[in-house]
Amino acid sequence: MFDWENYWSLEGCVGPTQGLHYPDEVHRFYRPFWKRNVAVDMIESTADVDVLKQYDIVVAPTLIMVKPGVADNLEEYVRSGGRLVTGYMSGIHNEFDLVIPGGYPGPLRELCGLWVEEIDAIAPDATIDVNLGGEEAGDHADGTIVASIIELEGAQTLATYGGDDFYAGTAAATVHEVGDGKAYFIGTALDDAGMSALIDPIIDESGVPTIDAPENVEVMRRYADDGTVFTIVTNTGDEATEWTDEQGVLHQLNPFAVLVLTNE
Repeated sequence: MFDWENYWSLEGCVGPTQGLHYPDEVHRFYRPFWKRNVAVDMIESTADVDVLKQYDIVVAPTLIMVKPGVADNLEEYVRSGGRLVTGYMSGIHNEFDLVIPGGYPGPLRELCGLWVEEIDAIAPDATIDVNLGGEEAGDHADGTIVASIIELEGAQTLATYGGDDFYAGTAAATVHEVGDGKAYFIGTALDDAGMSALIDPIIDESGVPTIDAPENVEVMRRYADDGTVFTIVTNTGDEATEWTDEQGVLHQLNPFAVLVLTNE
């Protein structure tokens, strides 16, 4: 989801930090899908339920402004089997840019199965340790910018805060089963490895098509009405690399090269 009024609402927010920039956070949530070469659409937050149900996963990064009907649509989408991914700085303002009373994430609170008691602003260039194993020992990632202090109201813990802050050991990322679907909440702005560690299992569980490729190689497919399938391979890096397609054919890619293949 990309919403221009949400953009303005977040960028104009005076707290808890000036380090939040909406495009950067959209990129942060998008990047794990890009790495797996998952085709992604951009939709408005006000998309109706019929639109939402076209997608196996709906991602709502920093959805600070929740307009009328949005929470109900997302809940119906999840109950029908969808997977919602959202997180920090979501569910705070209404359509008039006024704070929604009743605790964060406002109208998404019941759907996400949690209450954000407080939002801690992380100092510029500082990080907070996040244990990706939930309550068990696991891999670690760095959280930045903000940390949501989460009280569980039905959700299950996927990751916890480390370090020695007063919220160490509490939930940093959660999942809440609602109907036939799941709502995921990521409480802090994780680094690339951390975002991928949380989102990759969601991609795998959903069954959406992925395409394996080396780092910095983007592979996308487009389908013509006559049945022609175009595979567009882009080397986004400044070094030569190679990619092997599903038929076992090896393709050499120069720096920043674009290769277009068809099924004909």
